This record gives sequence, C-alpha cells and structure tokens, in this order.
Amino acid sequence: MASGMILEIRAEAPPDRQVSQMIFAGSICTFFASISLWLLLSYYFVSLTIQGSKIIEQGVLLRKELDLDRIRQLRWIPSPSGNIKLKSLNEKITIYLKYFPLEDRLWIVEHLREQIPASAQEGWDLFCHRVALPLRHYDPQAQPVPDNDEVLLTRKRWDRLLLPWIPLFAVGGVLAAWKFNLTHLLIAPLLPTVLWLSMHYSTPKRGMVSQKISTDKEMSSFLIFSGGMLLVYLTILVALKFIDIPLLDNTISMACLSLIGVAAMLWKSHHLGKKLHKKQLEASKASVQEWEAGASPQNTGRKEVSHDE
Repeated sequence: MASGMILEIRAEAPPDRQVSQMIFAGSICTFFASISLWLLLSYYFVSLTIQGSKIIEQGVLLRKELDLDRIRQLRWIPSPSGNIKLKSLNEKITIYLKYFPLEDRLWIVEHLREQIPASAQEGWDLFCHRVALPLRHYDPQAQPVPDNDEVLLTRKRWDRLLLPWIPLFAVGGVLAAWKFNLTHLLIAPLLPTVLWLSMHYSTPKRGMVSQKISTDKEMSSFLIFSGGMLLVYLTILVALKFIDIPLLDNTISMACLSLIGVAAMLWKSHHLGKKLHKKQLEASKASVQEWEAGASPQNTGRKEVSHDE
C-alpha cells in the first residue's frame, strides 16, 4: 500500500507538495503496520492463567495478577459472547470469553462463580440467561429443533429471503437516478447487501432457533412501524419531485424529514429494547434456578490459554 501511494504521489502531485503528501501517506501506512505488529505480538505473548486462587493476565507489555480472595467486585457483562470484569483494590482484569474455546468459557464461568462470594458479584442473573446457561447446554453435534412458536434460521433461509432484494433495489435505484435525477439512490443495493452479509455470516452453519415474529408482539409492532416509516418517506420523496412548494427548499425539507424519521426510529428502538430487557430479566430467574439445580462439580487445577486480542 505504501509503495502504491508513493508512486501515485510522485506521478500526480505537484513537486512542491510531494514531500508533505508522502509524510501523510507514510503516517497512514505506519498506523496500519503498527496495528498489524501489535496483533502479532498479542497472538504470541498474551495469555490468561487461572491457577488455584490466582488469575494472571500476561499482556504484550504488562503483567497483572489478581488473588481471587481479594476480589472486591465481579461484574458479569451479558455481551453476545460474555465479558467478565474483576476488580481488586489495586488491579483490574477483563476476561473476554470470545477468545476462548467453548469448553474453556464454561470452565471459567463455573470457577469464578464458585470462588467469588455472591455478595461481590453483579449482573449474574442476566449473564446466566444469555451466556452461561447456553454454554452449559451447547452440544456441537446436536441439530437445533424448533418448537411450534419457533423457527430454524439457516444461512440458506437468509439467502432465499434477502438475496432477491439486491437486484430489486439495484433496478429501483437505477430507475430513480434516471427518471428523477436522484443519483444518490444508485447505492440502494448496498443496504440489502450489507444486511444479507451480516445475517448470513452471523448465523451458525448448523442454524439457530429463533422465536417466530408472528408470536412476538413487540417485534411485529416494530417491523410494522419501520415499514410504515419507510413507505411514508419514499412517498414524500417522490411527491416532492412533482410538487413545487413556494418558500420551501426540497433539500432542507428532506433533511428535516430524515431527521424526524431517524429520531422516531431511535425512540421506537429504545422502547423495544426496554421491553425485551424486561422480558429477559423475568426469564433470567428461571435460568438461575436451572443453573443452580444442574451445577457441575467444581473444576480445579491450572488453566492457561493464549489468544488473539
């Protein structure tokens, strides 16, 4: 990349600006090269060791050591893969479970849950529901089987649902650019393409079970609201091309309309998020009971894992 940028600057830039542009290009390349070097160093040197009541985090430059007997706070963070924050009087360690194999994730969760007093733990109920209990139930050989109110989501299913929209959006964007001079709509296929890629590659190869939208009133309401907002936006967008309103600039009016639409979507998303969070908190009570009832024997010994940052 650096060679290509330097050759381009020498061929196209004025002589009096070549040095400054080369310095700028060199800074960009140095930035990316530094990130690459740091990732390589992390891959070879970063590790987490749990031995008895000791947790040792070896970083590229620093080494931290915590004694579980002196932990003042343990925060269970129910992110998609799960994070664990440990805090003593002088040190902090964050364990990112996504860097470890599934069996090691479960071992770490069980070990810390057993070793740290419950009074020092925060956020366990939701973490148990979202992360811990699914780890215990995970079976790489089992094929997910949906219930009556659930559906099995697979990559092929996303392909059937989303791929046809890409050429439709492409044709619509070309027609809008040609007929109404809306050249910015040429990027219309980008939205369904990004959506398809994200859903396709975030879905496990064996599929995953999800609740049907028809049985989820909150999600159904959100999708209807979103579709209605999009329909209204497109209708007004087309109408403004045929209606000339005095003292009203179309660009300003569309910017205001877009701002109102984004604000409405954010409000609706926040409202939906609060409802889903409340439902998960209620479901987490049963998950905690199931976890406690099926607790496996405490593992002992030494565990060491090296991983990418």
